[in-house]
Amino acid sequence: MVADAAYGVAKSPDGKIRNVTGVVASAQDIDLAVLRAETKTGVPFLPLAKNSESIAVNAWAVVIGSSLQHKEQPVAAGTITALGSDPKKDAFQISGSIPNDATGAPAVDAEGEVVGIATKNGLRPTGLLDPLLAQSKTAGAGRWAAAPVESPTAATPSPTPKFARNPRVLYNPAPRYPYEARTLRSGPTTGSGKFRVTFDTNGLVKSVQTVESTGQTMLDQAAAKALQQWKAEPGAREWTVLVPITFQP
Repeated sequence: MVADAAYGVAKSPDGKIRNVTGVVASAQDIDLAVLRAETKTGVPFLPLAKNSESIAVNAWAVVIGSSLQHKEQPVAAGTITALGSDPKKDAFQISGSIPNDATGAPAVDAEGEVVGIATKNGLRPTGLLDPLLAQSKTAGAGRWAAAPVESPTAATPSPTPKFARNPRVLYNPAPRYPYEARTLRSGPTTGSGKFRVTFDTNGLVKSVQTVESTGQTMLDQAAAKALQQWKAEPGAREWTVLVPITFQP
């Protein structure tokens, strides 16, 4: 999912949107990557299972998707039906069907601990995260594979400066729920959408494009109005970021 990514943001249910600075550790052979998000206050983490016996055939597990997708939770549930000889390394499955868009979601056991991560090639046990998490502690801010990089040697100076990392979003106010949506005869409405924000080289918003409408014009307009106010660091070129937005009264 992130192999060819250049930018990213993370949104939490409280409406806050944080920059994701990039990948800090990855292992392509097992389809796992650890990303770093910027946050001033910190965020809670799900507990990872430390005991390999938590992953056993016939044990119960559920796959939990993002609450921002407004899908029934869990998105998949069932007993573990396949497991190799080493529960810390071998991919496993559950009897329930895992949807494709659940990639990256945690598989949680009956004790509430994460026993696996959903990938395109099955559930990967959390034991495989140990070396990646250890590596991430000294990896710095991380970077995206498709980000522009500074060339260590250049025959002639470039007229356009290059940056070693992506510009960051510096100001990102969350959209306010419009008053008009509260006064509808049918009652307050909700909606989720996705919007593409394009920044110019000065870090100002050049355009806001609706990629996926919330289903309500007034909500789309409120989202666009807020996104127009965003500001980013100056960069060597225009760049875009896809922002998910959910409106609730």
